[in-house]
Amino acid sequence: MQRTEDWTDELRQALRTAEDLAAAELIPKNAVDNYRPVIEKYRLLLPRYYASLIDKGDPACPIRLQAIPSPCELTNRLPESKRDPLSDLAFKPASRMTTRYQDRALLQLTPSCPMYCRFCFRKGLLTGHEESLFDGSLEDAIAYIERHTELEEIILSGGDPLMVHDSELSAVLTQLENISHLRRVRIHTRVPVTLPNRITEALAQILSATRFPLVLVTHFNHPKELTVQSTLACKRLRAQGLSLFNQSVLLKGVNDRVETLCLLSKGLFEIGVIPYYLHHPDPASGTEHFLVPAAEGLRIFESLRQMLPGYLTPRYVIDIVGSPYKVPVTER
Repeated sequence: MQRTEDWTDELRQALRTAEDLAAAELIPKNAVDNYRPVIEKYRLLLPRYYASLIDKGDPACPIRLQAIPSPCELTNRLPESKRDPLSDLAFKPASRMTTRYQDRALLQLTPSCPMYCRFCFRKGLLTGHEESLFDGSLEDAIAYIERHTELEEIILSGGDPLMVHDSELSAVLTQLENISHLRRVRIHTRVPVTLPNRITEALAQILSATRFPLVLVTHFNHPKELTVQSTLACKRLRAQGLSLFNQSVLLKGVNDRVETLCLLSKGLFEIGVIPYYLHHPDPASGTEHFLVPAAEGLRIFESLRQMLPGYLTPRYVIDIVGSPYKVPVTER
């Protein structure tokens, strides 16, 4: 039986500094000074599990690109106003809440993540500005949900909602269960990908014990992330009756090849995860080097549709501020 504290021990041992990266032989020791300014602006958190997936001999390793800071983060031309590219703060009607849609809302459970992904669209909000998105109490958020009877679905977000401890997560789910007009709860998480030890039997049972038909959306971007450990995490959740979907982000140098996305969709289905969304990247500060032109993304997507059956083809979408739904890139 896996010990509950294993994942917290693993997180305490995560790489957080340029010196940690050099000691792990992920960057040259003589390059530490080049990486310090990047980490000072956009923090580093890299679990040793995910670091172990990096091919140290390949500077273009897709795992490396997602996990290791790059000097490109400081030289991109996207303005600081893109710190909040989806205007999360403008759609914050109450503490910890984001409401862009008519019958569903995001509950920002925690700013904590298992890893600071270098492409994250909330990169600017999770590096020293957490108070602006996560200030206020969860009690205020629950009270808001109770008052707004049009809400049928709550999406647990963050940060990563599975980074809270079991007792806190259970308490939040119980509070939501007691709100009669809620019908569904959805969880968006990268934990099965970057810190699969967090998916314990105890956690899976907590998630399955609610009255809601709980949906969990994972965030695999590349077939190399489909490991023995991440597969076990997903199967543990599936065994408790959770519905698993995946959303990927189309990232330059990581998965912007149709062959890569085909392998990812097929691999996901084999472990019981349905390919759901392929997101066009959001233009967040510090992420310009990951952006794929929309025309190139459409070319990749059209090839993907020709190579995969419909049930394995994710929808290619883009977030547009003010839109009541995710917009298919084909409709832009």
